[in-house]
Amino acid sequence: MIKRYDVKFGIVSVAVTGAGALTTYVMARLFSGSASPHLIAGTYTGALTSSPGLGAALEATGGNPDVTIGYSVAYPFGVMAVVLFVQLVPAIFRIDVAKEKEKLAMEKADSLPLPEDGGLGEGKRSHAFSLLSFVFCIIGGSLLGRISVPLGVLGSISLGATGGGLLFALAAGSFERIRPFPMKMDKNVLSAIRAISLGFFLAIVGLNAGGGVVKAFMEHGVLLIAVGIGAALAAEMTGFILGYYVWKINWIILAGAICGAMTSTPGLGAAIDATGTDEVSAGYGAAYPPAIVCMVLFTTMLHTFFN
Repeated sequence: MIKRYDVKFGIVSVAVTGAGALTTYVMARLFSGSASPHLIAGTYTGALTSSPGLGAALEATGGNPDVTIGYSVAYPFGVMAVVLFVQLVPAIFRIDVAKEKEKLAMEKADSLPLPEDGGLGEGKRSHAFSLLSFVFCIIGGSLLGRISVPLGVLGSISLGATGGGLLFALAAGSFERIRPFPMKMDKNVLSAIRAISLGFFLAIVGLNAGGGVVKAFMEHGVLLIAVGIGAALAAEMTGFILGYYVWKINWIILAGAICGAMTSTPGLGAAIDATGTDEVSAGYGAAYPPAIVCMVLFTTMLHTFFN
C-alpha cells in the first residue's frame, strides 16, 4: 500500500522542508538587521527539530555558535508545533479519524500488507555488525561530501561530511553487499551507535554555545520564536494541503509522513497517540530518508545564499 504513494512521499518531504526553508529565508531577509543569518539558519533546523540539519549548518558555517543558539531556542517550539498540529488538524478540518482508519484498512486489504515494523526496518532477518563496512561508509561519505558543485553567481555548494555521509550510506544501504563489504547490519548496534553519537554531538554543541543561548533569547527571543513557529507551521501546512487535498492521502498515513518529513520523532509519538494506531509509522518511515537529505541540502543552501 505504501508503494502507492512512494514518489509522493518524497515530494512531500521536499515540499515540507522547502517551505520551512523559504519561510526562514524570507524572515531572515526582512529582519537581517536584527539577528545574524547564522542565528536564523540555526532556528530553521530547530523549528523542524532536525539534528542532521544542525550538523550540516555547523559544518557549513565553520562551527559558528549562533547556529547552535538558534537551534536551541527554536527546538522546543518546533516540537510543540508538530505535536499540536497532529492533534488539532482533525478537529479544525473535520477529519473523522475513525473513518480514516476504516479507509486505511480497506486500502490495505486491496494491496500488499504493511511490514510489521511499519516500514522502518528490514523484517525479522538478523544481520551482524561489520566495523569495516561502517568505516567504508564513513570514508566514502567524507569523500563525497568534499565534491563542490558550482552555482554560478551564487558560488558553489558541497554536501560536507554530514550530507555526503548520509547520501553515501543511503545508497550503500540499498545493496545487500558491496564486495567485500556487507551492507546490511544489526539495527540494534546501529541504533546504539546513533544514540551515543547523537549524545556526544549535542553535548559538544551545547557546551560550545554556552551562555549565548540566554543572551540571544533576551536580545532576539521574540524574533527567533516567530521564525521558528512560522517555519514549522509553513512546513506542516504545506505537507497537509499537498497530501490531503491534492493527493487524497489517508490522514493516518499522512500524519506520519508529515512528521517524517520534519524528521520529528516527538511528532511521531504524538501522531500515534492522536490517531490511536501505530500505522502512522509507515508514512514516517517512507518520508524520513528523503527529508534528511533535503534538510542537509536546504540548510547548506541557506548558508550559501546568506553569504
